[in-house]
Amino acid sequence: MTNGRELMRFSILTMLLCIFFSACSQKIYDEPKIPTFQSSDFLPLSINARKLVVIQNWKMPGEEPFNEHLIMPNPSSVITEWASNTLLPAGSSGDLTLDIRRASIIITDIQQADSITGQFKDNQKSKIEVEMAGQIMWIQPVTAQTGFLDARSKSSTTVSESSSPLDFEIAVQETILSALAGFDRKLRLEIENLDGMILQ
Repeated sequence: MTNGRELMRFSILTMLLCIFFSACSQKIYDEPKIPTFQSSDFLPLSINARKLVVIQNWKMPGEEPFNEHLIMPNPSSVITEWASNTLLPAGSSGDLTLDIRRASIIITDIQQADSITGQFKDNQKSKIEVEMAGQIMWIQPVTAQTGFLDARSKSSTTVSESSSPLDFEIAVQETILSALAGFDRKLRLEIENLDGMILQ
């Protein structure tokens, strides 16, 4: 009788442990993180200006194939957050203006080849394309310096037919951040090459 009870307890304990570890592994597998803007990914720049102004001059079309009005965070909000954390006014005079001229997300369907073999493949279903463009205007009246700096960046990716809605959302945000990285590189290079714009 004792051996039977011990065997039952062992079986129940083993079953509970299996359920626990199965639930943990399932949770980790089923919950991939959606990437977000991280200010630590971009080294801040001390700009020789008193204030920063961000102007949203990109008007969302609000119709296909443009989809930025349906996405949050969208490219405009990501650029604004980047500017607020990267372009840091550190002077006693002067103005810095970032004019966002394009911040689009275009999502298009990918046409599939009409073949029997294609029906058994995990084909690419959609193309995601993010484009960012903007101009920085810097005015420093004390030293009579001005600067007009332009940058444009584009990034794209595709998602497969088997992708879940979460996979799709992750792909969109990854593409936005990839475009932002290119936008940052181009503007940063121009800012660093403009004499007097950065305070050491």
